[in-house]
Amino acid sequence: MSFRFDPDKAPDRLKKAFAETLAENPRGGASLAAWRDGRPWISLHGGESSPGIPWIPATPCLIWSASKGVAAAVTLHALQEKDIPLETPVSELWPEFAASGKERITLAELLSHRAGLAAINRTGLAITDHEAVAEALAAQAPNWKFDGSHGYGARTFGFLLDEIVRRIAGEALGSYWKRVFHDPLGIDLWFGLPPGLIDTAATVIAPKVPPAPGPFTKAFGDPSSLTRRALSEPNSAQRTLTPAVMNTAAMRSASLPSLGAIATGDSLARFYSLLTKPGPLFTAQTLSLMNTTLARGLDRTLLDQTAFSAGFMTNDFGVYGPSSSSFGHPGAGGAIAFADPEHGLGFAYIPSAMHPGALPGARTQKLVRALYGTEEQD
Repeated sequence: MSFRFDPDKAPDRLKKAFAETLAENPRGGASLAAWRDGRPWISLHGGESSPGIPWIPATPCLIWSASKGVAAAVTLHALQEKDIPLETPVSELWPEFAASGKERITLAELLSHRAGLAAINRTGLAITDHEAVAEALAAQAPNWKFDGSHGYGARTFGFLLDEIVRRIAGEALGSYWKRVFHDPLGIDLWFGLPPGLIDTAATVIAPKVPPAPGPFTKAFGDPSSLTRRALSEPNSAQRTLTPAVMNTAAMRSASLPSLGAIATGDSLARFYSLLTKPGPLFTAQTLSLMNTTLARGLDRTLLDQTAFSAGFMTNDFGVYGPSSSSFGHPGAGGAIAFADPEHGLGFAYIPSAMHPGALPGARTQKLVRALYGTEEQD
């Protein structure tokens, strides 16, 4: 398909598509934002953040696994500052990680979900207990024999990145984010909301329809499967993190780099705009790590085709539209954020009412097509 991005037409297309998605999904609300060439470009919001409370530009909302892209950027920044290459074995930074045959696993393999640590083998652990979960992951054997394949670490990934940052920088990932990004730049994204903002977050709403039948849905229904264990709390393969759980004050204030970041749409888009070209925060070499695919093919956890760089989902399968250089991360229920270096775009969409499934669905795809005008080309 031939394609030419038209920035003059995109805002009107997005306004129309965004309004349609709100009408089609009247529960809750959403925000959508895009930055272009380092400047605010599009900012949309609508619906309710909670019953009777209008969604405003400053409304923060849980972004689920879109958290992972931000956490990956923090980790890559910490590695960049210490000049640590991705070929480094994880055990050189985290000696306990060498247990159970993991001594040769590299940072590149871990960051691209190839380390075989998609699920925690030990149960009875609280997802808010970083030290206990990190200790369990360091001690356990991989979930599969290393063969270059990948399996998405839906819950484990954040603990692994957090521990790497702690070993490199001597502080938790959330603390590093606050010191290097949030405070200096004023980016409204938090790994743990401060007390004064807890009640301002949008109420996340569970999907109203079940996911479509398929391999992922079948595997998720089996408590013994890797899929179910990877998507469950570390204390039990029977318990998943529902919207009701994530709406509690305790979870909103917890630092959960895998799935717990809370952000405004404008700030998430702004952050991704920082990843479109080298600058004071990221070198060209580090940015290249973000959009260079390291793992591609059938995902052992999601049972679908996925592709990952050093912590980001890359665009090998068109998740972010037609630009092959785009990279970012989706979140369960429809959240998505990405950088498009080719067109200088940082894009974010955050809904409170979730769609079923772990990967972007029709609603998200409609908005991405509106951004690029690809429906006109079909």
